[in-house]
Amino acid sequence: MRFLIWQTAYLGDVVLATPLIETLKLNFPESDIAFVGRPFILELLKGSPVKLIPYDKSLRGSFKTLKEIKSYDVAVSPHVSSRTAIILALSGIRERIGFDRSELPFLYTRRVKHLWDVHEVERNLKLLEPLGIREKVRATKLYMSSEERNKHLRKFSLREKGYVVISPSSNFPLKAWYKEGWRELAESLSGDFTVVITGTKKDVNLAEFIRGKHTNAISLAGKTSLRELMAVVSGSRLVISNDSSPVHIANAFGVPAITIYTATSSLYGFYPLIGGFLESGLECSPCSPNPKSCKVGKPECLSSVRVNDVIDLAHKLLDV
Repeated sequence: MRFLIWQTAYLGDVVLATPLIETLKLNFPESDIAFVGRPFILELLKGSPVKLIPYDKSLRGSFKTLKEIKSYDVAVSPHVSSRTAIILALSGIRERIGFDRSELPFLYTRRVKHLWDVHEVERNLKLLEPLGIREKVRATKLYMSSEERNKHLRKFSLREKGYVVISPSSNFPLKAWYKEGWRELAESLSGDFTVVITGTKKDVNLAEFIRGKHTNAISLAGKTSLRELMAVVSGSRLVISNDSSPVHIANAFGVPAITIYTATSSLYGFYPLIGGFLESGLECSPCSPNPKSCKVGKPECLSSVRVNDVIDLAHKLLDV
């Protein structure tokens, strides 16, 4: 049997789809499994027991992927876009399983009810039930050898389990906790731990603001590759983040994480599997899974989670 998993969304969504890989391997140990995702999967899922098929959304890329996946028997798609539904239908894969809220759902041969009030891992695993699978792996998993991790940590002069990671940025501004809160949090934690601030090149100024003048806080914003970020996260004692991928990367390596929710909430099912979360509690929350504009015109949610509550939860998880 040849299985294809299709998840071309963001980093965190791909991490939360890894239990599909592990569950299929458990129930069909002799099967071939492939994973279609954005090109970053070549780094993110390196070492995973699947064939990795990077997907380019261009017309040429779509036809290339279409040709590559034609030989598979079953396609499982947590992704809900019309593009995904069309490509899978054109592939000729005889069994195509997707959610009932997918765009163009009639193009799937099996449709599974999509529920918001469960964790994304459980939601995705429901897609395997039409295959008769009952024994499920619920833990997310990424692969990295201790040798690779240590090499990357040495590059940044970090000692494993000797620091806390905070990740203050987000692809969606309404998911980002206010910068003054991050700065106060970093100041508090840096009394007991080295604080490592992560982010991309666009986050350099934000990271420097949060770091301030604290000698026990360092910024790696814009300085890490994806594999290096994974090493830094996996070697930490705790990760504190917005509703974003570092939470799920941390959990995939068994590291506890804290999600600070602003416009979104745990209702959508992307909360940490290991760790905890804090929510705004405002009447207007949540907006949507990926909010683009404030529906009440004044995003009070960005600063509604109290810094002291984050510090208290962090100390509890750090056992200090």
